[in-house]
Amino acid sequence: MESSPKDIRRINGRAEFDCIYTAQEYEATCQCESTTTQLHVGETFCDPTKVQLHQDFAGDDGKTASFEQIRNLIGPLNELQFGDPNSYHFSCLDGRNEKGVLGTPGGDFGEFLLALSVYEQTIRTPLAQDTVDSIFSNYLQYMKQEGFYMCTDDDALKHLEKELGMTLTVDALIDPPNSFKNDLLTSLLKSENTGCMHLKSILKNPESYDMRPELAGYLIRTYFTILWNKSNPLHHKLILEVMAGRHEERAFLEVRINEACIRQNMAPLLRPKRRITLASVPQGDTSTTFHEGGTTEIFQAYVNHIDAASIRRKELSKFFAENSNLNGVHFEIDVMHHRLNKKGLMYLEITGQKVARYLPFYTVTIV
Repeated sequence: MESSPKDIRRINGRAEFDCIYTAQEYEATCQCESTTTQLHVGETFCDPTKVQLHQDFAGDDGKTASFEQIRNLIGPLNELQFGDPNSYHFSCLDGRNEKGVLGTPGGDFGEFLLALSVYEQTIRTPLAQDTVDSIFSNYLQYMKQEGFYMCTDDDALKHLEKELGMTLTVDALIDPPNSFKNDLLTSLLKSENTGCMHLKSILKNPESYDMRPELAGYLIRTYFTILWNKSNPLHHKLILEVMAGRHEERAFLEVRINEACIRQNMAPLLRPKRRITLASVPQGDTSTTFHEGGTTEIFQAYVNHIDAASIRRKELSKFFAENSNLNGVHFEIDVMHHRLNKKGLMYLEITGQKVARYLPFYTVTIV
C-alpha cells in the first residue's frame, strides 16, 4: 500500500556513518546536496545528518554481517524516506520485504494485540470475542493511518493447502468463497498456518508472553471476518501481505531516532531486503577482514523500529483510555504507555531470541 505524500518525507543533506566495532572505529562520509530541508515543529526540527552504527553482538554459530553490508542495506541518508508512526502502517520484522518499512513484531496486528493484552490486564477482566470485535472496529475508525497491516507467507499458504485439501491462492485467502470461510478461519487460528513469526510464537506459547491463550485467536477471527466482508465499510482498511521466498536474514537491526525526530513523529523507512554492492568482501571468521574486489549480493535483515513503535503505543494508549472504558475502570494514558513499552520489550526479546538468536545485532541511530 502506498502512503500519501504527507506521510512520507525525504531528507536531503550531509550523510555520515559512524561505525563502532569493539576497539575499532572508522567513519564513511557522503557529501550530498547542500540544500537541506529542515522540518519544523514549533522550535524543534527533525534534520538528521548522520547514521551511527553500533555492533552490540557480533553473531555466533558462523553468522556474520559487516558494517559495510549494513551501511549498504540502509543506503544514503539523503535517499531515505521518513514516515509518521501514527499515520503510516507498521510491517512485520520480516527480512523478505523489499519496500521501505517501519518494523515491529507482528506489524500493526502485533502492536494492537499487545495493547489488547495490556488493556485486559489493566481492567482485570477477560475480554470476550464480541468485545474484541467492538474494540477493533472502533480502532479502525479511530486510527490515523490508511491501512492496518498483518503478514503471513507462502509457506503458511502451502500448509493451509495440505490441511484443507485444496488449492489456496493469495487472492483466495483475501477473498474466499462463503462456503469455505468457516473451515479456513478455523485453520488460520493454528500456529502452523501462520506466516508471521511473532504471531506464530504467541499462538504456540501464549504463556511465555503473559497472554491469555484465547486473546490472539479473538483478534485473528475479527480481523479476517472484516477482511472477508466486502460490505463492511472498514474492509478496505485491512492490509494482508503474503511474504514470498525463504528467510535468509543475516542481521538484526534496532532502529533509533533522535529526540527532535521523536517529537516530530518521524522515523526512517528502511528496506529489510535489497541488492547491495560491496567495495570489499568479508573473509575469514569475522566481519573485519577484507580483501580488495567487490561483489553484489541480496542482503536481508530483521528491522525493528523501537522508538517509532513507542510513538504508536502512545497513540494506542490514548485510544484505549478514551474509547474502551469497561467496568468503570479509568487509567492514565502515560500509565498504559509505560506498560505497553515495558511489555513490548519483553515481546521483542522473546520473539527475537526465537528468530535471530545467533545473528549479529546492530543498533542504527539516526542523529
